[in-house]
Amino acid sequence: AVNELAARGKRVIIAGLDQDYTGRPFEPMPQLLSIAEFITKTHAICVKCGGTANYSQRTVESEERVEVGASDKYEARCRKCFVPHSDAPTPL
Repeated sequence: AVNELAARGKRVIIAGLDQDYTGRPFEPMPQLLSIAEFITKTHAICVKCGGTANYSQRTVESEERVEVGASDKYEARCRKCFVPHSDAPTPL
């Protein structure tokens, strides 16, 4: 659908998270990024140190990949302040 719109000359703007609370890629963002002509990545501010936040730190226990909520369930964190979840992938 995205490629069809772009092929018809439409400007397609998509916003979303690129990774989940464990640091794993958040589908379908990797596929969308791979076909994008332009990418603007914005960052939040780390709640711990004020640095550039690349991660969403979940602050509640849950087995679900997605917990609907905002600042009551997630915090923006930089790489240094992010505490990986126990089932997070091994860093590259």
